[in-house]
Amino acid sequence: MVNIMQFTPLADYLRRWLSGAPAAGLAIAVTDRQRTLYTAGLGYADADAGRPVLADTTFQIGSIGKSMTALALMQLVESGRLDLNAPLSTHLPWFAIPSRYGPIALRHVMSHTAGLPAGADFAPSARYEGYALRDTVAAWEPGARFHYSNTGYKLLGWLLEDITGRDYGDAIRQRVLEPLGMTATVPVITHQTRHRMATGYVSLHDDRPYRRGDTLIPATWMEYKVGDGSQAATAEDMARYARLWLNGGRSGIRALVSAASYARITTPVIAMSRGDNYEHDYGYGFGIISHQADGHRFIGHGGSTVGFRAIMLTDQTDGLGVTLLCNGSDVDTYAPARYALQVAAAVRSGSAIPEPPPVPDPTRVAGASRYAGDYINPANGVRLSVGAAGDTLRLTGGDSAGVLEQIAGNAFCVPHDAFDPFPLRFWAAGTGNDAAMVEAHHGSDVYVREGSIPPDEAAPYPPEWAALPGRYRSHAPYVSNFYVILRRSRLYLAWPNGGEEALTPERSYHSEADRSATGWFGVGPPGEPTAERLRFDTVVGGRALRARWAGGGDFYRVG
Repeated sequence: MVNIMQFTPLADYLRRWLSGAPAAGLAIAVTDRQRTLYTAGLGYADADAGRPVLADTTFQIGSIGKSMTALALMQLVESGRLDLNAPLSTHLPWFAIPSRYGPIALRHVMSHTAGLPAGADFAPSARYEGYALRDTVAAWEPGARFHYSNTGYKLLGWLLEDITGRDYGDAIRQRVLEPLGMTATVPVITHQTRHRMATGYVSLHDDRPYRRGDTLIPATWMEYKVGDGSQAATAEDMARYARLWLNGGRSGIRALVSAASYARITTPVIAMSRGDNYEHDYGYGFGIISHQADGHRFIGHGGSTVGFRAIMLTDQTDGLGVTLLCNGSDVDTYAPARYALQVAAAVRSGSAIPEPPPVPDPTRVAGASRYAGDYINPANGVRLSVGAAGDTLRLTGGDSAGVLEQIAGNAFCVPHDAFDPFPLRFWAAGTGNDAAMVEAHHGSDVYVREGSIPPDEAAPYPPEWAALPGRYRSHAPYVSNFYVILRRSRLYLAWPNGGEEALTPERSYHSEADRSATGWFGVGPPGEPTAERLRFDTVVGGRALRARWAGGGDFYRVG
């Protein structure tokens, strides 16, 4: 019998982790293949009301629900009602997307290899988002590349409805939740179940990266009933779900899917790219991510909705699983989940509890010294001075002095309103962790490090591009806004979380009218195929008033 006091080091670590995270509360459950070993709730389900996280508090689990969609579909494959290799349009006749490649099969959509766009959730729960794929194109030969697509899994949810004749929620309840005894889990998010759910939290400002200590506010509430992740669950129920994946697709004496189907779901179809924020050794199956680390094989999935983050992670080598649910945004749940598994392994074996990983501190920067130096804007002579003291970076001089906070990689928040909404992004001339920085970019501004060779004069850009820079907004809850910036004759799309992607003009598209158009831009590295495309139109007074995301809705200029 496990003594929950043995998990005290884990609880202590989670309290420290939560205190520095942009989240109000969390729930965790650790399990082995037979039973739940440990559960805890920390912080607040509703911070304003002082309502704590309790055992029956539900959290939105986001894309973990993709694996539930995949399980239900594989049951239909086993019964002969679906064919993984048949074109998706065979089973979903209204689905169509212009393509110069082979047909998109069901297995391509389930493994995110269909070349479909990610989706901007411009029409939550509405089939129109799937129908609107007619306005984009298949990006590559199906199966050739990985690109995460929520729209693809929405299509799979609608397919599940059409084949079973049931609403998505009813189908998931019957085929997944009830067989597992997940009675506290709701398959779709509705107003009727809101009273049991934690309040989601987001940063007060939705157009810029989170800075430590920023104000958190309740997230936008919405109903959600689609196949890419519409469930809300307790930690205990999610432990039951983790046991399914620890036991080869079985719950007790009942198998939800055959051993062959379980292997098909959990075996990677394709490696996931760094462009999707995963290392190369991560692989995607059907709604399940697999990776190897420290001699162990892990399978699971993360989840993200507006105001919530979650992870389900199972250690197939040790036979242990963890689910971590929290009501916050911009939270990395992987490190605490891995530590929970390490603690559980130590408790079971009677060995010493391992030291916890460091609590994330964005002011601690590995290799800080290579960023230090004076950076000068050649256009106006403005100087930025960056100093390093140990592993801390500080911007000095003027009213904008302060300690830099690392967002990811070479992008940093400057803790001063004058630098919002863009991060300060450093650029190295070479590759590797020892490469010195030679430039710093802030929005459209370029600062050259003193002593570095100034870049060549920028080539002229098409005059019509001058109408494009600015901020664009929609009412979509997930992707509400972005900036377009023009820097050194190149266009970039700047996301609110601090990410930045190149906009590359495309002269060919899927219709004769579009083949001569110059308004389409691919979103992503130049020279790389992309499933994401953007077009600007309605130019009034020298400014484009609308940005049209191919298959993803419209965004309108702010100001």
